[in-house]
Amino acid sequence: MLVSVSTMPAGNNYLKYVKEIENFTDFMHLDVCDGVYNQTKCFSVEFAKEINRNSTIPLDCHLMTKNAINFAEDYIKAGANIVTAQIESFETKNEVLKYINFVHDRNALCGLSLEIETKLDEILQYLKYLDIILIMSVKTGKSGQKFDESVILKIKKLAELRQKNKLDFKIEVDGGITEKEAIILKNFGVDIVVSGNFVFSSQNKKDAINLLK
Repeated sequence: MLVSVSTMPAGNNYLKYVKEIENFTDFMHLDVCDGVYNQTKCFSVEFAKEINRNSTIPLDCHLMTKNAINFAEDYIKAGANIVTAQIESFETKNEVLKYINFVHDRNALCGLSLEIETKLDEILQYLKYLDIILIMSVKTGKSGQKFDESVILKIKKLAELRQKNKLDFKIEVDGGITEKEAIILKNFGVDIVVSGNFVFSSQNKKDAINLLK
């Protein structure tokens, strides 16, 4: 299983943190909050540019924002390799399809993410167009929350749909994941886990990342 380590717990010391773990993690997870979609505001595009200038690690950008296309454009220019937006931030199907096409046209991988309370039905019609489905196992916008086990049924159903329809998207899960949850998620077909505090608070970050794999 792949690991995408979030910069959120590091705050303004994000670049030092990236240097500390870049040889061990598969992706850096950039939590972008605009203060409109939820109450948190964090991770400017300048931070992404600085990481991209000083590291070769692929950037996994999670947009917890309104106006996903505008943010996608800025972060792709800054070096993002994956761009995932919240399905709840869109008002119409046309907006979602426009966003997916926009990201793919710029040679980035495209994802959609679901809040805990959002049903899979909201994204089923888009599955064949997506590279990543990000399932939130905590509420967006705050690091350090506990993993919500209710999402396991959603993950299981998503993996079954992928197999049944012979689709290629990767399943990513974000929020409160320790080695205990990682084992469970891997068994249910999850491809990528996002880690914030579990890795950041570990004395040996290489070992912590390997435990998640």
